[in-house]
Amino acid sequence: MEIFDGTWLKIKKGSDYCLPEFIEFENNQIIHFKLEKISVDGLTEKVHVKNEKFSETKCVFINENRIRIFRMGKTHTVTSKTESLTEDLEFATDYERIRPTKTELTAKKILTLEFEAEWNDEKFPFVFNKILDNSTIYKINKRLDIEGRKLVLEKLQGTYFASIYDNGERSTLIGIKEIDEEKAILFGFPEAPYQITAK
Repeated sequence: MEIFDGTWLKIKKGSDYCLPEFIEFENNQIIHFKLEKISVDGLTEKVHVKNEKFSETKCVFINENRIRIFRMGKTHTVTSKTESLTEDLEFATDYERIRPTKTELTAKKILTLEFEAEWNDEKFPFVFNKILDNSTIYKINKRLDIEGRKLVLEKLQGTYFASIYDNGERSTLIGIKEIDEEKAILFGFPEAPYQITAK
């Protein structure tokens, strides 16, 4: 089971609204964790959620540090006010093994860096502790007393994450594979090549 060693980040797709989650493999069990709600000094702690039998799933390695786990589930389709269809379906979820971030920078220095990243032909600022919303959304949020979206630097088991907080709630984790003053290599994206470089 050495190929399954370590802690794995659940990769969220655009249609996923769940909180960030991790798994570990132990004694034919898949152990699911979430993170503490509030980060203390940029560090997060895992909180046990549930166990799942490994033998009730099937998996495929996409690469050495990325695995796709298939599970059976059901879809419900409402066809009218009184009728619906239920169908058994296999669902696939990707997980990426976290590794300590390669860097010689301190957390304090990382917080001062500003990069620009691009994903799906959309450019976005990669900067910590600043509101990321455009000016129109920012004005609306301010009127509604909503904090908006920002990146917060957090760390788990030596891996730095750019955690996206939306109105004070952690919604998505972007792993930082490597970072220096010129660039940041980010991982945890749902489609190949599964990582991007912010410059």
